[in-house]
Parts: sequence; structure tokens; C-alpha cells
Amino acid sequence: MSFGRKPNHLPAARGPFVPGAADVMLDYSIDGVLMRVYYPTDASKNDNDNHRKWIPWIPDSDYLDGIASVLMLLPVVVKGLIWWSGNIHVPVLFGERIRKPKGEKMKCIILSHGLGGSRFLYSLICYELASQGFIVFAIEHRDKSGPYTYYYQNEEHAKNDCRTSIRYKRIPLDGGHFETRKKQVHLRSDECTKVLDFILGLNAGDVPHNVMDDVMCRQRLSNFKLSDLVGHLDVENIIMMGHSFGGATALLTLSRRKELKYGVLLDPWMFSIKDEKLDEKVNQPLLFVNTQTFHVSANTEAMSRYMTDPQKREMYTILHTTHENQSDSVLLIGYWLNWFMKKLNPYMALRINNSLILKFLSIHVGHPSEATEHEDLINEQSRNIEKGLTKPWV
Repeated sequence: MSFGRKPNHLPAARGPFVPGAADVMLDYSIDGVLMRVYYPTDASKNDNDNHRKWIPWIPDSDYLDGIASVLMLLPVVVKGLIWWSGNIHVPVLFGERIRKPKGEKMKCIILSHGLGGSRFLYSLICYELASQGFIVFAIEHRDKSGPYTYYYQNEEHAKNDCRTSIRYKRIPLDGGHFETRKKQVHLRSDECTKVLDFILGLNAGDVPHNVMDDVMCRQRLSNFKLSDLVGHLDVENIIMMGHSFGGATALLTLSRRKELKYGVLLDPWMFSIKDEKLDEKVNQPLLFVNTQTFHVSANTEAMSRYMTDPQKREMYTILHTTHENQSDSVLLIGYWLNWFMKKLNPYMALRINNSLILKFLSIHVGHPSEATEHEDLINEQSRNIEKGLTKPWV
């Protein structure tokens, strides 16, 4: 057994299971879907070799260049920030075999990322949920709202890692801004419904080819197999989750597909769905978790329309937080929004965020069944949590 030095990494998951992760790409086409799947494993927390399966937070330099484009910075600046952060790794066992639940099917969550996001930007939220027994399908959208993504046109391209790139597109704040965002949110929702259909089909025994198995033999020694999920997914309690632009995407998808039974909306950016009247179409239980500084009055008014049933709908604001608090970025490079505001410890902010999610899910889907730890943290941090919306921060 090796006792080699662990790389710098995001905080370890707190749940009972060691989380795993694997990338899944469906179809040799732009019309397919790329996602990262986070799931529980049977690995031991005491195995000193676990860190050898951890993966860098940034997959490759194309994503660095894409993030630089989103932030309007030189790539060398972003590379410097990543170097300064210590080349952070994600403490998940990449390619580990999925834990098959005994006597209970796995609860599924579909995650839609925000503007400038990716399948790895919310790693801590995703692997924390996986450590609690959930399986999370984190989509990497192809609507040009992310820093970078790609697909393969055929099997040969995949085997040679010959990518067709999709790069971030900056949308001018002019008269056509809303129309463009509306097209994007519908494309994103289409991708979410493809993942939903994938989950339903997979559970029923329809196992698609994972294109990522072809890529440069990277996963040929992987123990991750989609076939291990056949018959083990709870398709009666699927949760749709999203952050920011992904929150709007989640609401739109909830209105379209009633197989999605619950919604978790993190700082939803309501602009792209402002004329959809989704509050009349979405009847699932919803949890809104907001940060303090993100929401202008038009956004808060749009969210408030969904708060029609206090038994099914909950809304919280985590005080002393900014929009970045619901992603990994603040853990890597620190705060950079709202510099003059007193801010909460970023890891504590994410713990509160995750505890609110887990408490909501324990009530509605009965998992995790033991929610005491999450309730205790929420009570302990009550001074940093406000039920409902706060006044917009100035």
C-alpha cells in the first residue's frame, strides 16, 4: 500500500460513501450530451491509495483558455491563478465501480450549470451529494454558454481525441440579448430532457455506448460501467437542479417533463424565462437557495411567484454570500465579487447550501433518511440564513 503525498484538493466529502466520478458522452454528434456522473462507491475511506484516482479540477488547457474568455482575461493570468491555487484536485475516485444499493434504488439528480459553467464547476456540491448516496448527472451544455466543450464526429475521431470544439460566445447586451438567451435556455432544456430519457432508458435496460470509452484508451481500465445502473435507479423521484442560468433551465425543464418530481434552484437567473409564465405550469415541490448579492428586484419578483404553497415550496437566502459561493471557484481563488462586503467563510457557505438541499430532499424523497446532522448545522448557522428573500444588496 502506497503512502505517497496527496495533491492539493477540494475538501473531502462528509457523507458515509467515498464518491466516484466518470465522464459520459452520448452519440458521435453535437446533438448528443456530455456529462460528468458523480456517484457513491464501495471504496474504503481508510485506503491510503484513494488519492491516486483523484483528478485535476481543470481537465485540460482548452478549458483554461475558455475560462479566460469568459472572464475577459489573458490565458496566462488564468493559468497563473490555477498555479497559485496549487493545481487543485477533486477528491473523487475517477472510474471507480458504482456502489449498487442494497434494497433501495439510487436517487437521481440532473444538474444544469450556469453561464460560464461546466461539468466540473460544481464538483463539491456534486460529490457531497454522491457521498450521501445520490447519483448526479452534471451536464456540460453545448449552447455556447460554457467556457469550452466539445464532441466527436465519429468513432475514429474519438479514438484519436480529435475534438470538434464548442467555445464560449459573448452575447452583447443589445436589443437581441433576450431572444438569444431564450434560444439558449430552450437548447439547454432539450439537453436536460435527453439526460432524463437516458436515465429512464438505462434503468429499463437500454444501455447506450459511452463515447468516452473510446477516447485515447483513457477509460479502458475503468471499472465504471453504465450497465451496473440497470434496474438500480429510482425513476419515481428524479430531481432537477440548476444554478443561475441553470436554475432557469431547471424550471423550464420541470414545466416540460412531469417525470421530474422535485426542483432545486440555486440563485436562479430568471431573465431568459421571463415570458414563459412557468409559475402556472410548474407544480412540483421546489427549493430555492439564494446568495445575498445576486438578485435585483425583477429577479426576486419572478421567483416570488413560485412561492404559492409553503408546504411544497421553500426559499432561503444565505447571508454574507455572493453568486460565486455556489460553485467551486471561491474555494480555488477566493472571493472576487463585492469586495467591500463582509463575507462568510466559503466552505461554510457551501456546507449551509448543501445542508439546505439535503434537508429538503430528506423530507421529500426520504433520502438521506438521517437528516439530523444537516438540521443541526442549519440551526447552528441560523444567523447566516434568512428564510425567504433578503432585500437586494447595494
